[in-house]
Amino acid sequence: MKKVLLILCLLTIISLLSAVDPIATALQVKGDVQLNRNKLAYDVIKGDDFFNNDEIETKLDSYAAIEFSDQNSLVKLFPNSLLRIKIDKEKKEKTNLLQFGKLWAKVEKKTGKFEIETPNTVITVKGTNFLLDFKDDGNTQLFTFEGEVELMNKSDGETAIVESGEMAETSGSGEIEVAAIDPDLIPSDVNDFINEKIEPQPEPEPEPQPQPQPEPQPQPSAPGQTPSGSSSTPKRDRPFNMGGSVGSVNIRDDQYTQIRLLPEVTFGKIGIGLDIEFLIDQNGQIREEDWDDWQDYLNKIYYIRYGQRGDRIFGRIGGFPSYTLGHGLIMKNYSNMLQYPEVRQIGLQLGGTLPVMDTQLEIFSSNITENEILAARGSLLPLSNTDIFLLKNLRLGGSIVTDRDQYGGLSDEAIASIPIDTDEDGIFDADDIDPDGNGKYTMENLIEYGVDEDLISYLEDEGLIAETEDLDELDLDEKSITAVGVDYTLPLIQKKLFTLGHYAELAHILEHKSGLVFPGFYSKFLIFNMNLEYRIFQDDFAPAYFNNIYDQQRATLSGDSISIKEDILAERVKSNGWFGSLTTNLFNTLYVTVAYEDMYADTTHYKSIWGEANIQQRIIPKLNRASIKYSQTDFDKLEHFKTPNAYIQGEVGYALGTNTELVAKYQQRYIDYDDDGKINDDEETITTMSFGVEFRF
Repeated sequence: MKKVLLILCLLTIISLLSAVDPIATALQVKGDVQLNRNKLAYDVIKGDDFFNNDEIETKLDSYAAIEFSDQNSLVKLFPNSLLRIKIDKEKKEKTNLLQFGKLWAKVEKKTGKFEIETPNTVITVKGTNFLLDFKDDGNTQLFTFEGEVELMNKSDGETAIVESGEMAETSGSGEIEVAAIDPDLIPSDVNDFINEKIEPQPEPEPEPQPQPQPEPQPQPSAPGQTPSGSSSTPKRDRPFNMGGSVGSVNIRDDQYTQIRLLPEVTFGKIGIGLDIEFLIDQNGQIREEDWDDWQDYLNKIYYIRYGQRGDRIFGRIGGFPSYTLGHGLIMKNYSNMLQYPEVRQIGLQLGGTLPVMDTQLEIFSSNITENEILAARGSLLPLSNTDIFLLKNLRLGGSIVTDRDQYGGLSDEAIASIPIDTDEDGIFDADDIDPDGNGKYTMENLIEYGVDEDLISYLEDEGLIAETEDLDELDLDEKSITAVGVDYTLPLIQKKLFTLGHYAELAHILEHKSGLVFPGFYSKFLIFNMNLEYRIFQDDFAPAYFNNIYDQQRATLSGDSISIKEDILAERVKSNGWFGSLTTNLFNTLYVTVAYEDMYADTTHYKSIWGEANIQQRIIPKLNRASIKYSQTDFDKLEHFKTPNAYIQGEVGYALGTNTELVAKYQQRYIDYDDDGKINDDEETITTMSFGVEFRF
């Protein structure tokens, strides 16, 4: 019970911490603008939030426009300036310190006290439009365009009222000189900056959804950038976010109350997300096996990241809902979270960009505690320093992916269930009273098989009782598989409403065969993203070998035998055909992706379909989200909904309050245990359902 109370206290404390609201937002940013917070420095981008005692510094040829949270006070910070912001919400007072540089401010009337300090003056306003310049020589210069401003020297308390059309100058002590504004003292570029219109803050974009398995989505908005996929980096938001859920879960026929905390902390380019789960039994005790090993604590990390793909240095550790290399012919939408949170893997991505030919490098591990599935990629713009039309944006790339041990996909329970016959007498060890065949018995086996006490005493007297049996262990030699590939991307047209590009990729699975995508085209037109590519595959080759359900397919147990995904390559025949996909966002309400592949072989077709639909906004009252996705690959005729190569997932979220949501999730995966080509509803359908309350502050 004490542990439960501790959890409730922890929830209360975290909720209070997460209640900190921003006091201002960056409406416009140009050039090098830096945020100084808690002795750390971060780059500022449009839309960033600011908090009490944050310092915003503009470098050479840079500026920032800042709007306070009441939307009644706007400040434009000129180049080479440093401003510290602070608000007392209870007293409705804004106190800002211009440590050096120049700013323009517009403050609406009846918005509370608004002050700006320089090192030697205090400027107090209650609704006005003015320009303030703290010069290198220590003088303060003030221009009032509307309303009136009170200017006070800090050293001697001297004050002056500067009305509309007037300017004032002071060294911080003695008389304050007030006069009519001399237009020649305001350079034209200052006027231009003051009068420059600020683009409205765009409506929040819907959360990006993980793409279905075939979606090769080059990014036409970034010429020359290879579509390397996403590591699902969280969006930049306030420095602390809290999410979580409360519900129930069944584990091995035991029911637990589940409390999950999902705190996220952001410091500039650094982001940390945790997934802390408490399972509480009917006696109010926390399940100890979730907290008794160092790996348990490591698994509480959902992600730690620095920067994003394309940055000079970037990295991420934790969960990867979707990870793609190149155009996806080798690794497409791979996820180390297929069975999350039941099975947690700590993945790793590290990379960066070199200044030479925009060279981009990265490495990846699906689980740093095992390092079995590893990947690496490099790409560059070899002609970026030339003026050759189109070809200067040509990006060449290469990728390699390996699974060092495909049998690593088997769970400990699956391995333990594989029967072994140590003495090769035709009786499996689990059913053999003398499994090692040495003529001696363990007391445990004798009791289990109901041997009477007189016989046990006789065996003891004869020395036929052994402490243990010398049993064979299942010996699964490591079996690796590796694929390599090269690719290129060539943007052709880059317009605001229309983009078009070309790509190709060649992949080879070592000790097997190759596949080629050529030609491939991607396009974006209005609200549509389209891909069309011609595929040429040799026999003994499978595209997107490392896909979204690879962790399920890499090794499976069928009866008493183990099969690995590599085995299916022998069944693949030479084929060629087309693949196409269409993605659209309808009125920021419905996000739909459909894709179809039709590969022709000598005697058959290999067809695949994918589909996903997401409701992005509340077109139904209080329905925050609703999504469903389905895929089925490698079929000749679409006869069965459930096949070993099919997958379905759904999710619905219903708003209970501003930050609280009732969420239901459903997933079905299918495994053909008896290898008869069919899925039996009960035995071979793996269904995962969850139902609970999620919250976010």
